Amino acid sequence: MDTSNTATQLRAGFFMVLGLLCIGSLVIYFGRFGESIKKFYPLSVEYRNASGLLKGADVLLAGAKIGEVAVSPKVLPNMRGVLVSLKIDDKVQIPEGSIFSIGSSGLLGDRYVTVTMSDSITDPQPIPPGSVVSNGISESSITELQRQVHDEILPKLGIALDNIDAVSQALRKDVFNKEGVANLQQTLGNLAVASTEFKSAAEEAGVFLKKGNVAMDSVKGAAGDLNAFIANLKQHGIIFYRDTTPAGNVGPVRKRPQ
Repeated sequence: MDTSNTATQLRAGFFMVLGLLCIGSLVIYFGRFGESIKKFYPLSVEYRNASGLLKGADVLLAGAKIGEVAVSPKVLPNMRGVLVSLKIDDKVQIPEGSIFSIGSSGLLGDRYVTVTMSDSITDPQPIPPGSVVSNGISESSITELQRQVHDEILPKLGIALDNIDAVSQALRKDVFNKEGVANLQQTLGNLAVASTEFKSAAEEAGVFLKKGNVAMDSVKGAAGDLNAFIANLKQHGIIFYRDTTPAGNVGPVRKRPQ
């Protein structure tokens, strides 16, 4: 028996077994089978709508995978939503107050659960395993947006357009007809006439005030003349009356010494 040939075969077999062990380790570490040997703890999240979310969907935290959807969504007993069971990596402790929202990615719109931690909590406590989180949020998908536009937005838009059309018809019928335009023209004409009359009345009032000022000046002058006449009369008497009052002196005149 050739011992050198046997030794070569033993070396080849050893390296083959070593290679298979390495390949198997890589498959276990990076494959789905590797996830089965990891430790997880359960969490449940209530959603109003978890459409498109399937078993095995990823659970992400800041883009990193921290778990997956354990089972398909189940309807709640009150029929007001669904309950989604998650299994989270035992090494990740999600703080209380975090938001579990459903998003989509890719051309086919694959759904996943993303966890967003709240910045307002200063001393967060981890969510206990087995807890039920009730603040699940479902992001609107294209189908949901189309349904919302078709079922909610378009009917309201139609009602608004009908109201606008009714108002425009009422304006055309009741306001912008021949009678309405004639009334509007007559009103504008009356406003113009009233403005002209008001201007004329203002001018007449100005003339009246000027005449009143002239009359007051005349009255003041007559009063001055009367005062001067009385002063001269007191000073000289009726027989020897003469006008000796200085101009502008309307007060009482003192007798000059004899």
